[in-house]
Amino acid sequence: MKTVREMLRDADPVRAEHGSHDADRDWRRQAIVAAAAAASAPPAPWFHRRAVIAVAAAIVVGIVAVGSQIWPRGGATLQAAVRFEVRLAEAQPAADLLEARVAGSAKVLYLHREIIVTNDDIARSRVVQGDGPSRFGIGVEFTPSGAEKMLQATAGHIGSPVAIIIDGNVVMAPVLRSPISASAVISGDFTQAEAERIVNGIIKN
Repeated sequence: MKTVREMLRDADPVRAEHGSHDADRDWRRQAIVAAAAAASAPPAPWFHRRAVIAVAAAIVVGIVAVGSQIWPRGGATLQAAVRFEVRLAEAQPAADLLEARVAGSAKVLYLHREIIVTNDDIARSRVVQGDGPSRFGIGVEFTPSGAEKMLQATAGHIGSPVAIIIDGNVVMAPVLRSPISASAVISGDFTQAEAERIVNGIIKN
């Protein structure tokens, strides 16, 4: 009966190669044993690979779905459905003023380039009854900072027009008789549906 040492010697895969150095034989022996171990390892079952792929896909879909609820689409800032601006205006043209026409009329005026307040400066808005039963306006209340900006801009503009601009159109341009501060009424001769659309879209949601 062979001893353990003899069995190990007989099992040496490079024992029969003569003339090789011990270090060289050790290196080749390790390479043969490593290759045999890799060849004998059973391949991953096909259903296991498919399960891993399915789980990874589900995780990606879940991240996208949650992210769409957390982060707003298209970036980061919210946009109002109706664009609102107030600018000082002049009755006569001058350098650096922008010519504009009041919607629904032949009246022409000239706008200052600086915007006094925008949607960001409106705290609340509401539909108000106009001059006739089917005509309506929009009442707006400014934020404290918006009211301060309106007061500073209009206090030195008495006797000249101020332009109320909605979606790029001058809807009214009253001549200032006194400064405007906390609130204003836009009497643009709107239908009720038009007034409600502006009220509902003028504040960012």
